[in-house]
Amino acid sequence: MIITVVEIALLIMLPLVLFYRQSAWDFKTYLPSVVLIYIIWYFTYAPLHELSHILGVLIFNKTIFDYKLIPKFWIGEFGTAYINYDYKSDGKDFIIIILPYLRDMIFLIIGYFLIGKISSKKPFLIGLVIVIFLLSPLFDIGNNYFAYLLGSMNDFNAFRESSNNLISNLIGISFFSISLISTFMIIRKLKGYPKFKTK
Repeated sequence: MIITVVEIALLIMLPLVLFYRQSAWDFKTYLPSVVLIYIIWYFTYAPLHELSHILGVLIFNKTIFDYKLIPKFWIGEFGTAYINYDYKSDGKDFIIIILPYLRDMIFLIIGYFLIGKISSKKPFLIGLVIVIFLLSPLFDIGNNYFAYLLGSMNDFNAFRESSNNLISNLIGISFFSISLISTFMIIRKLKGYPKFKTK
């Protein structure tokens, strides 16, 4: 739990605040956007991840036993979202497990092109695009891969079971590196926004 909070701070909030700090907006202008964007991200992150798994389960006609898209934190439940299905650690399961991370890669591509097209004077819109299409994929990959390295049972264990340890680590390292480099380059490119139109 503490590690996840640190990862949210480092992979979501810090880059978002750095973007706003180097922008042309003052603190009072962008502060409400930071709060609202965080709330939107919090309620969309887990459902987008788990729905990607569910899509794969439906494609391969597997049986879903149970799922949770958003933990009920309002009644004190702070567990994670999940999907429980008839997992057999075969090639179909490998595809089911990798779907959220492929979605992350697609979001990065969409985010790159959206940011190149958006010329908004509203801090909320550009901040939301940055978080949903860049920082959320960065967090999704980083959070799950680092949890795996620390011994948690998650998607990367399933990668290992349905392929091998090398493939599991290769996916984690390459996908995280791509998302980190993309995020760094785009945040750097947006320095001084919205004084200039992005290309």
